[in-house]
Amino acid sequence: MNPSAPHTRTFPLRRLLWMATGLGAGFLNGLLGTAGGILLVAVLPRLTPPLPLGAGASAPTLPLGRTHERRDILATAMAVMLPVSAVSGVFYWLGGIRPPWGVVTALILPAILGGLIGAHLLGRLPDRLLRRLFAALVVVAGARMLF
Repeated sequence: MNPSAPHTRTFPLRRLLWMATGLGAGFLNGLLGTAGGILLVAVLPRLTPPLPLGAGASAPTLPLGRTHERRDILATAMAVMLPVSAVSGVFYWLGGIRPPWGVVTALILPAILGGLIGAHLLGRLPDRLLRRLFAALVVVAGARMLF
């Protein structure tokens, strides 16, 4: 491999960007209990350059670049945030922050059912609709927190 090739010169920088994004997502999740996934969804499409579809690549093997669909980005963010949320939850618990178990038990099964339904729909909804739904959620949540 040629060490002066463009993809090898940017590799350390790209790796640092991936690491900084992961650190930021974990930090936000640990500090606020949320928002790490929002950071990932915003940044993932920009971390990897798109590949041309004609050069022997097919859509499922493309990196998470600008040509990738939103469902791939959302699924990647969820796969990252699940273990991060579990670790944050353990540290909350060890730090003496205990959730009210009545609320947890009332929410967990419906939340699991909602997650299954959402994951099922993720593969069936158009990318443009997913982008708009996510943007609307962020705007409404942000506005509710301000007022």
